Amino acid sequence: MPDVNGLDTLQIERIKAAWTADVDRLAGHYRFDKDQSEKAFAELKKSEAFLDIWFTDKEMVEKRWKYFDELREVQATERNPGALAFQRERAAAKRKDLDAERKLLTADLQAEAARLRDRVTALATEEQKQAAGPYAPPRTQLDLVNMLTMYGLVAMGLGLMLGLFGRLSALAGAIFLGQIYLSMPPWPGLPASPIAEGHYLIVNKNLIEMLACLALVFIPTSWWVGLDPLLFGWMYRRREASDGTAVSESSTSTHPGRGGAAGDKPIPLSSSGHPGRK
Repeated sequence: MPDVNGLDTLQIERIKAAWTADVDRLAGHYRFDKDQSEKAFAELKKSEAFLDIWFTDKEMVEKRWKYFDELREVQATERNPGALAFQRERAAAKRKDLDAERKLLTADLQAEAARLRDRVTALATEEQKQAAGPYAPPRTQLDLVNMLTMYGLVAMGLGLMLGLFGRLSALAGAIFLGQIYLSMPPWPGLPASPIAEGHYLIVNKNLIEMLACLALVFIPTSWWVGLDPLLFGWMYRRREASDGTAVSESSTSTHPGRGGAAGDKPIPLSSSGHPGRK
């Protein structure tokens, strides 16, 4: 997850570099001429002056260093394999407080970044805006993961509901739920998940749903109802027919007296049904 702790946003060198790259992308997206590029970087200088004032403000300096000190303490507890259960619980609770504090601390910086982007975008002419289209910041790895997760969940859900590729959908759902379970398992000694609906011990709803999906993998319910028997039922029926033919041929070959190979004579049966008795 990029910059989950806000370290890039709370360091002046990193945020200046990020804003410079953003202005460069905007200038290239709208194909600014020399005059427009100079005006765009003049707007960047104004925002950098805002950063210089914000980062040297005494109150902001104290808040920033307080956040960094508390973050180091939380990270030390999270990385310590010998930390006790109550220490991990306190660290998890403190992490939630730090997330809220980080959002408040970076609100002014994010607002200034949005204003800078608006001022630079306003330098483009209508012809340039129509030719280039709306500007979209580059996607991060987190954006790609979110998109894959969203479309993957939709595909797995539709497959299970419609009975389409049922076993594959169930297997994908089991793998996904297993990853969710292992990301924050309800095991003794570990802090409880902050988004859990209740208090669990080893078994939670993700584990139960994973086992249910695994059951659907090994039980051929998708061949009984759904789109799979309609679209691919001919394959299943042909396989059953071929298996039945193989069994019939095998049965015939093991009883040569009953319609076996050519030239074999049937054993005469008596009226009582026993061979050789008249």
